[in-house]
Amino acid sequence: MSHQPWRRELLLGGLAWAVCGSLGAMPRELAPPTLSARHAFVGNLADTLLSVSADVAVPIASVSKLITALVVLDAELPMDERIAITEADAARSLHTRSSLAVGSVWRREELLEWLLVASDNRAAAALARSFPGDWPEFQYSMRMLITHMQLFSFDFGDSSGLSGFNRANARDLGVLLVQLSQNPWFQRLARKPAVGAKMNVNRYAHDHSVALLAGKTGFTSAAGYCLAQAEAFGDQVFALVVLHARDRESRAQDMNALRRYAKLKLGLAS
Repeated sequence: MSHQPWRRELLLGGLAWAVCGSLGAMPRELAPPTLSARHAFVGNLADTLLSVSADVAVPIASVSKLITALVVLDAELPMDERIAITEADAARSLHTRSSLAVGSVWRREELLEWLLVASDNRAAAALARSFPGDWPEFQYSMRMLITHMQLFSFDFGDSSGLSGFNRANARDLGVLLVQLSQNPWFQRLARKPAVGAKMNVNRYAHDHSVALLAGKTGFTSAAGYCLAQAEAFGDQVFALVVLHARDRESRAQDMNALRRYAKLKLGLAS
């Protein structure tokens, strides 16, 4: 995947009318939705529709796995290489529940599916360990990638998001999701209903009324309930980000509220 330069000013400036695909006149002023989430963002590279404490870097839990996958894809490592799950992978993922037994062997492509569809922490650990140079080089590559993309709020303590050092702000996550929405890998896995016997952890992957292009859920006690995704609204792509929602249902209610708000602002709903 080739890097593209991004100008954060497009988002920080609110409305960038010179960018192709920016909004016309807004239909009307709308009251922002009431959310349980402490941080939220709706926007793309041209327009910011909603920003709620969107420039504060906070823990993002398994939403981090989007960058883990992007680093692997960007390195163009062989997708058919077989990788064994080790005790070290189980330890690095803090022995959290996993469908990948120690000693089982998977192709790198399969590990990416377990990573993004089932949010498997051992898959994240194995992908980082099998990267040339192991975790230190993988972490360096994560940081270089987000620096190249000018997403300066990001940092990483592991490849899964279990670490509280995995942080970003909602606005930068929005920039990331808009880019990932153009990548066929993320498009396919966002909508993949299951891997093995595990259902896709993002409920919107199963909702055919949602034009989902990329996305990832996350939860830790430090991060709360998180969800960042990109959707097509008419002929435009917008990112919707919810960070530190109160619980799983509140996260879904918040995302539904953001989707309704976006449609109203875009004149796609009455």
